[in-house]
Amino acid sequence: MLREAFEYFFTECRKDFKRLGYLHEAIAIDARYRRCQKSWHEHLSKTKLEIQKAVEATEGRQRIVILGAGAAHDIPLDYLLREFRQVVLVDVVFLKPLRKLAQKTSNLNLVEEDVTGLANRITSLKPGVKRDQFPLPRPPEKLLVSTDLVISCNLLSQLPIQIRNHLAGEAGEQENPALDDYCRQVITSHLDWLPCFNASVLLVTDLERLLFPVNKQKNQVVRDNALYDIELTSQGVQWIWDIAPRPEIDPDYDLKHLVGSFFFPRGETIGFTQEK
Repeated sequence: MLREAFEYFFTECRKDFKRLGYLHEAIAIDARYRRCQKSWHEHLSKTKLEIQKAVEATEGRQRIVILGAGAAHDIPLDYLLREFRQVVLVDVVFLKPLRKLAQKTSNLNLVEEDVTGLANRITSLKPGVKRDQFPLPRPPEKLLVSTDLVISCNLLSQLPIQIRNHLAGEAGEQENPALDDYCRQVITSHLDWLPCFNASVLLVTDLERLLFPVNKQKNQVVRDNALYDIELTSQGVQWIWDIAPRPEIDPDYDLKHLVGSFFFPRGETIGFTQEK
């Protein structure tokens, strides 16, 4: 806990990002990574392999953009730095190890950016505002420069979380159709935006959350769509991420995520359906 508090105090972060909890979440995820490295190993390895496969299927080697780069635990960074003239990592906050690496690596660029374009507008809203006052997602156009490959890396299901938490307020409304619909819009906006790079696209994302009980005779596996009932229609590779083995979040349940990897050549749109 002392390490996390120290990081929170000394890590640079935009005020609106900090207010929405992005810094706290980044530090918490990194701490969970340290606790659960063994359980995460397969997921991280598979993600890195999917990235390498996407690079091999992409002709250009000038610029790659990775959205949701985080601490880069799931990114084969050394490989990408050898392959591309410019490697751009995008996230709302970067912790010290990656900042130090970027300072001494000429072709590694860190871009602190909210890819929904909502953070600085959401923080001005108070919980309980009406749905028609929610701002529309506005992904940053400045990232849409000549790019060979863009990767949305374990990001899609995370995009609405802090936004929903802020709009729900301390009450933390679990059942709110207006908020659910808005979260769905945030996700679909991202899916529509990715092809705007005019680049090959790799989408790696959670698809389902699964709670596995210790006592399988008394309790059943609980499944939940991680994308607010959005279903990707493309064929992809899938695997299970053992994200929080007990007692990480609950002494009686293991939390696992079904993850999918989808590659789209330049010019191909991302197909999906959504149910309300």
